[in-house]
Amino acid sequence: MSLRIDVDRLLPGFRDAAESIMTDTCQIGTVSTDQVQNPVTLEYEYVFTPVYDGPCRFKAGNMQASDVESASQLLVSQLATLSLPIDTSTDVRNGMQVRVTGSLTDPALPGTVATIKAPFRSAYSTARRFAAEVVSG
Repeated sequence: MSLRIDVDRLLPGFRDAAESIMTDTCQIGTVSTDQVQNPVTLEYEYVFTPVYDGPCRFKAGNMQASDVESASQLLVSQLATLSLPIDTSTDVRNGMQVRVTGSLTDPALPGTVATIKAPFRSAYSTARRFAAEVVSG
């Protein structure tokens, strides 16, 4: 037997184990550049089009945050790691918006919005891991 054969045999189980600790849920997609009127609220909104809706693991990268100035508004930016299942997240791309919709371990996490800041490419990975930036004002 070779190491490659062993890894190929074990990798699906490792991916299942990684997915089992993805106790958060999120939607990931694109946000339109044009606003449309919401028929319920009558407010103009950007349209969010999801390409992924499912389990994830959202983990803050560190406790350090940086200040960002945008349109004369002081915002705080923090990097995080977003882990997704390998098989169901192939359409997720750099620049897409992440919306955390649920969490079994942190009741404050739902409602968090982030942007994917780097693409993910890797062989023999147990999860698709993206750098994501959370910005709040």
